[in-house]
Parts: sequence; C-alpha cells; structure tokens
Amino acid sequence: MRESETAEVAGVPEHVLDELAQTLAEKLDVLLDRLTDRALTVPDAGTPAWRQQWMGRDSDTGRQQHARRVYIRAVLASRAGIGLAEATAPIRPERASTPPPRARTARRRSVDSNQLAIF
Repeated sequence: MRESETAEVAGVPEHVLDELAQTLAEKLDVLLDRLTDRALTVPDAGTPAWRQQWMGRDSDTGRQQHARRVYIRAVLASRAGIGLAEATAPIRPERASTPPPRARTARRRSVDSNQLAIF
C-alpha cells in the first residue's frame, strides 16, 4: 500500500492497520534495545556490574553512557533503514499539532514502492 492510499482502498479497516503498526513499532523498539545492548556489551540485568551501572545513571559518566547508547541506537536504526524521529527531531510542545519531519535515510538499492521493507 502506498502512503497516499487510504485503508479503504486496501480493504483493511484503518483502526486495524493502526493497531498492527503500533505492535510492530513496539516490537522493533524492543529488538533495537536488545541489539544496542549487545553492541555496547551491557552487563546482564541483575548482576553486580549492572547494578553499579544502574546506580551511576544520574552521574556525569552515566549521562555520557546514556548519550552514547542513544547515538548507537540511532546508528543501528539508520543502517537498518529505520527512521527514528524521536532521536533525531524531538517534538516541541508548541509544535505538537504538526507532524515531525521525516528522517532521511540513504538508500542502498532500488525497492519496489509496494514492497514492505522491515530490515
């Protein structure tokens, strides 16, 4: 389905597409977190090393680690062709009624516009 098509044209109710898109976004978010943890070799949850890192999250070092994590997450998403609007262009309260600009990603190859590309 092209972005300009409505759900009625595709024969699927719009609310169903919205729910499924939300589920997909949540699953991608969890997977992206796990892959970011793997890239940064984060200690396993509950271990002493993890507790120490968790307790230091409000320190300067903890904030630097968080910023690095957000950056690595954005790089992973970009390389996978997934745009992260919240990481690149946060929505300001005074402009909440306008949609955020679309993230631009480099295209590696030509893709059929009717094909759904997840990864």
